[in-house]
Amino acid sequence: MDTTAHDGTTKERPPTSVPRLTLSGISKSFPGVRALHNVSLSLYPGQVTALIGENGAGKSTLVKIMTGIYQPDTGEIGIDGQATTLPSAHAAFGHGITAIHQETVLFDDLSVAENIFLGHAPRTRFGTIDWRTMRKNAREVLETMRAGHIDADARLKDLGIANKHLVAVARAMSIDARIVIMDEPTAALSMKEIEELFLLIEFLKSEGKAVLFISHKFDEIYRIADRYTVFRDGEMVGEGLLK
Repeated sequence: MDTTAHDGTTKERPPTSVPRLTLSGISKSFPGVRALHNVSLSLYPGQVTALIGENGAGKSTLVKIMTGIYQPDTGEIGIDGQATTLPSAHAAFGHGITAIHQETVLFDDLSVAENIFLGHAPRTRFGTIDWRTMRKNAREVLETMRAGHIDADARLKDLGIANKHLVAVARAMSIDARIVIMDEPTAALSMKEIEELFLLIEFLKSEGKAVLFISHKFDEIYRIADRYTVFRDGEMVGEGLLK
């Protein structure tokens, strides 16, 4: 991932906008283990940042800090240029941060629509779930993502892994997520499904989402990422631009 130009200088581009999310000087330790030490990361709207590192590099700990599961020992978090804290998963959710893991956290026995709107289903004036509106809204979200082939009434357990990923992204879209974290999303996908996922990521970029793409597959990183950050042993050891 060389960012050196033909004349020997380093290719630098000014950020296109204020970062959607910034993590500055983040450190996190557990008894006997230093998971992160003084790491920084910025995610920009409409761009994909690849986070690269071996197992144990600190990637998972960072994601848990971004999603409010862990609290950093030191460091600062900013959203749209404003200092903030993420004291809980609910707080991160409220800031539009969502994570899609290798094993998507969805419910097989619920319908696609129920999974998309779980926890924020539309309600009738009597306070009950408005099933008709929920199905309609689910279909609209899927159509927007060019995933209209997925039946909003289908049980999640009847879908393949790739379509489950689409449902997870549809859930993110339904809450107007602005920061989408994808943790090794291609691990269980076929080549065709990976191509479909990349089209979806391009769609997220076009919608102005800031995407964090965690992977160790360099061909995928070169293909989809705009910038990269490298972690090793809990420290940031490199970053640069790819496009």
